[in-house]
Amino acid sequence: MFAEHPEKFIPGSYIELIRFNTKEAEASDDFIEKTFTGPIWKQVQDALDYINTNVIEEKVVKLQGQAESERFFHKSYREQEPVEIRIYVDSIQILNYPGLAKWINLERFAEGRIKGRKYRNRRIGELFKEIDLSEKKGTGIPKILRELKKNGSPGPEFDMDDDRTYLNTIIHIRDGFDKNEIMSESMSESMSELEIARIQVILQYLTVHDTINSAKAAELLDVEKKTASRLLSKAEKVEVLISKGKTKDKVYMKK
Repeated sequence: MFAEHPEKFIPGSYIELIRFNTKEAEASDDFIEKTFTGPIWKQVQDALDYINTNVIEEKVVKLQGQAESERFFHKSYREQEPVEIRIYVDSIQILNYPGLAKWINLERFAEGRIKGRKYRNRRIGELFKEIDLSEKKGTGIPKILRELKKNGSPGPEFDMDDDRTYLNTIIHIRDGFDKNEIMSESMSESMSELEIARIQVILQYLTVHDTINSAKAAELLDVEKKTASRLLSKAEKVEVLISKGKTKDKVYMKK
């Protein structure tokens, strides 16, 4: 599990992330796919870093500035399916295989009341605890509930099938946060829905970073550099962004 490519030895030992940029979600062609590989601790850290940099905003479930507080370690590597993270406009969903053990009561689990504990991956869990990527002693779920409540966010939703072959954890967007708040009238009049969705991704990035260039925008949006460059220029024309520097070294920032 700590090899550079554990998926070569244990099928499904990687994380898949899909980010949908519009409300149509699976019905739309506008999404970004990322696969996180490497030692398991690095997979989780890289996925958290991506979410913290590109998805989490101050008005979205921001747990004391750390994405780690939203996560708990649960995967059983006997299952040959990767952990799947699906990022929607109004929620983050983490699909894990398998679901909770049969002896865990789902209602009590959702309320943060976990009495008995039998760890699936005790040694891995101990490692993740040491590097602050997981909780032990049944404290993870109560912490999630506490921090979401403190932020004014709805509680998490846990979904499983009858055979408990999967556990889907859904973290909903905070009430009162509307993505359209960052869409100006000039954007809505001169940009397509796809362009607006992509600009929103860039604006989210700029809540954490001071500037962005066309190369980084292309990486975030999974498009060619020239496409990202045109989009950034268009955003500047409608006064959503401002720029500094010449063509080669030009960077953009929030107005």
